[in-house]
Amino acid sequence: MHNFPHQIYASGWYQVGWSAEFPPGGVAPMRYFDQELVCYRGHDGTVRVSDAFCPHLGAHLGHGGKVEGDCITCPMHGWTWGPDGQNVAIPYSRPDRMELSIRHWPVAEVDGLVLLWFGAHGEEPTWGPPRFLPEDASLSEDFWDLHPACTGEWRGVRFPPQVVTENSCDAAHFRYVHGAAEVPDIVGCDSGDHWFETRFTLRFGGGVPSTWATPKGPVDGTLTTTAYGLGLAAGRLGGFDTVYTLASTTPVSFETSDHRATVWVPRRRGDGSPLDETIRDRWAGEQRVQHARDVPIWENMTYVDKPAFARSEAQTFRALRRWIERHYSEAAGDDPATDAVSAAVAVGS
Repeated sequence: MHNFPHQIYASGWYQVGWSAEFPPGGVAPMRYFDQELVCYRGHDGTVRVSDAFCPHLGAHLGHGGKVEGDCITCPMHGWTWGPDGQNVAIPYSRPDRMELSIRHWPVAEVDGLVLLWFGAHGEEPTWGPPRFLPEDASLSEDFWDLHPACTGEWRGVRFPPQVVTENSCDAAHFRYVHGAAEVPDIVGCDSGDHWFETRFTLRFGGGVPSTWATPKGPVDGTLTTTAYGLGLAAGRLGGFDTVYTLASTTPVSFETSDHRATVWVPRRRGDGSPLDETIRDRWAGEQRVQHARDVPIWENMTYVDKPAFARSEAQTFRALRRWIERHYSEAAGDDPATDAVSAAVAVGS
């Protein structure tokens, strides 16, 4: 992104993949936050992420490393690293005399996603991983399987997470980028230390008598977007069907990120009838198409420090910008403003 002012990563939870991508015994190299990492799922079913390089002679554990029980073994000399990062075996020596370890990163599996905690100062998580589905929902029983049918991925894109965070409260772009029949109305927003929620009302169906998403005609619906930190932007579409979405953006470096789209499609429609694979694929495909429209715009934007907001959007955007800047302030070690964002903003008040 042109002229982006921040050369710092904000603390928070970031997506590094979907649970289905990491089978038991699987090993995957990855690079995020300018660091080489390795991700593996032990035979206990737990996904773990550690620094990638073996402290012995620097072999990358993600290229040829093997899972043994809940440990990972170096491909070069067989040194074995336990689930807590401790060196537990050197085939030709005694590991207890070395007292070596590699860093393990906090990881959580939530609603079919694998989330990684990044602490700007190496701190442990200061807030828990968010849920994207209702607490009483069953991922396997109430929704179609996520990966790969209901996901999309864009690797190495040229924009930081903030671009997607700001997009979550941008009502007008739904009309001009995504083809909505009209600009949604912003009815309010709220925020906390690590989340920012915007609420919209809109009409699904665009006046057409029937569509695959509105089979009984146009529906007055809602869209609620919630940013969790700067890496996760969740959505809830409430119309004929209730669908949950996530746009996640994880920095690879200060210049590039990996961007992912997830859509949780329910197994039953709004009237209780089964939602079949054809409609599932329409919902998933629609999300991929809409993200694909966003990506080239995001990659070629310039950062505007003081945007010329329209009156209808100014209050929400300014509240969001203040909330965002707190994350960079905290990442830089500054004391965050105690009242940077009001607890609730009633649009138009």
